[in-house]
Amino acid sequence: MLNRISVLVLGFFLSIYSFGQSPLAYLGSSYNNEGFTNYLKSLKNAEESFLPYLKTYKQTYVENGAVLEFNSDLSLYRITAYDSGYTFKQYKNELPYRVKWGQTIAQIEASIGALEEVTENPFVKRYSTDNDITDMYFTDGKLTMVRVTATTVLLQTKADEVFKAWGIRLLPDGKAIEGNCLDGNGTMMWGNGTAIYKGAWSYGLPHGKGEYVDSFGNKYSGDFKLGYFWGKGDYYSKSYGFSYSGDFIMSKRQGKGKITYANRTGYEGAWFQDEMRGFGKYIAGESYMYEGVMYANTFNGKGKLTTPDGTISGTFKNGKPHGYCVQTTQDGSQELKGTFKEGKKNGKFELKSSGTTKILYFEEDIEVVKNGDN
Repeated sequence: MLNRISVLVLGFFLSIYSFGQSPLAYLGSSYNNEGFTNYLKSLKNAEESFLPYLKTYKQTYVENGAVLEFNSDLSLYRITAYDSGYTFKQYKNELPYRVKWGQTIAQIEASIGALEEVTENPFVKRYSTDNDITDMYFTDGKLTMVRVTATTVLLQTKADEVFKAWGIRLLPDGKAIEGNCLDGNGTMMWGNGTAIYKGAWSYGLPHGKGEYVDSFGNKYSGDFKLGYFWGKGDYYSKSYGFSYSGDFIMSKRQGKGKITYANRTGYEGAWFQDEMRGFGKYIAGESYMYEGVMYANTFNGKGKLTTPDGTISGTFKNGKPHGYCVQTTQDGSQELKGTFKEGKKNGKFELKSSGTTKILYFEEDIEVVKNGDN
């Protein structure tokens, strides 16, 4: 029994380590999980389907040998990987517990421990942990298909992450006031005009091109999927005073997009779940501009800040220069190089001015004089 537990633990850590960009690492995560959506970009030609009776959204990747299934919360709950065959090309990412295509039952058991019998299908052997149930299918005694399903335990541990990933979702519990609100074009109203959607429907949900308005002054026009703003669209919020044009996933700004605020600030670049994250350009009025890496809606990473006084190029943290930076005056006549800490100069700096070079020292942005320095 102790040996079996050891193998389970070892197998779990091997699987986490091995998969990296594999969707197996994101089992139970929301569809718009950052790492998972980056992985999806590497897959080709998804065939989408929705199974209303199972409340399942399904993506089939024939060229990548994979089928991904998402539950009603849009979290990844099942992955099926195929060896090459009549329909699918071979799945080439790491398989669970480092099993390999073509291995026999004996080879797999020698590696990870005993497999369970599956009474309803003699060609399937099962390996179970607290987080997943892995079914391995054998043809002529060799592994040809793997299906991994998230357990209820795993889905519960990811529930908070999934909940935070949700944006506005339009469900068919309003009043149909025009057209076909099942699988055509129609208009539905929620409350006494609190929200109205007009556009394409499929599976009984807003799905396709459409428009949304509500009594709070919010407007959206663009792509919908399964009741969410999903795809390309334009959004305007009167209460928050901004307009946005770009990508959405699950009604969250995610991908590439441009936002403009009423106070003349704006940003164009990468987004993740309504947060400015990734490379972009942030503008405040006509005089201030930052171009570089954003995180948590502010400057975090390598970038360049332009102000009326000149520029600062280097690394930033929480909106301030932090680390090695180069500060240059607007006319280019002076250049100061050194290390900043939370926006303040600290330590040794090199100043170039009018063809000369001078060494300066700072403590908390205050210059200090050291004997013997020029």
